[in-house]
Amino acid sequence: MTREGTGGAEIYDYVMNVEKSSYPLAGALIQDIIKHFEDMDVNFAIPYEGILFAPRDDRHIQMLATADKVPYQVVDFQEFLKEPKPKLIIICDPEYMDKVIERSETFSNDQYKSSSLKTASVLYEYMDPRVTKTHGLEEVMAMHGFSMKELCIFGDADNDYDMTLNAGVGVVMANGSEKTKSVADYITDDNNHDGIGKFIEKYIL
Repeated sequence: MTREGTGGAEIYDYVMNVEKSSYPLAGALIQDIIKHFEDMDVNFAIPYEGILFAPRDDRHIQMLATADKVPYQVVDFQEFLKEPKPKLIIICDPEYMDKVIERSETFSNDQYKSSSLKTASVLYEYMDPRVTKTHGLEEVMAMHGFSMKELCIFGDADNDYDMTLNAGVGVVMANGSEKTKSVADYITDDNNHDGIGKFIEKYIL
């Protein structure tokens, strides 16, 4: 499996006892990104080893942890970022997202490369440009002798676009992004109406 929340950057295969991280962001780069947004009404989260790590406790990190059903922990980011980490998530209110995107357009770092995109109405993420869900899935599938063309995936957000495009069967939720739906093989019901279950029952079982 690829670790939920890291966009394909972390692989955990419990059958083969393999744990692997690919293309983490340098701690110094993450610190620089945080500084660029620090005056805004946002918080930051780093998914790592099944936990969301944040520099402070507030309604933003509480909301994300509750929505994703993942525990969170407040830590000293100066210490935490001495080592590279998979990616950085910026959390904000939905109506504040346009301001976050606008601010992102003025970020640059001459020493390190990064890419960024909105991944949900309240989430904006920075990662290494080489990290994609396709990359992570290809590595996991290859370990077991399969290819992406033999895989059925389910997605919804913009960051699911590449794996939807490259999988054998790409299924996108009805409430998914228009970009990702544009390359879907099937559109199923939304998250609140058992879209994944209905597709599996109709086409797989």
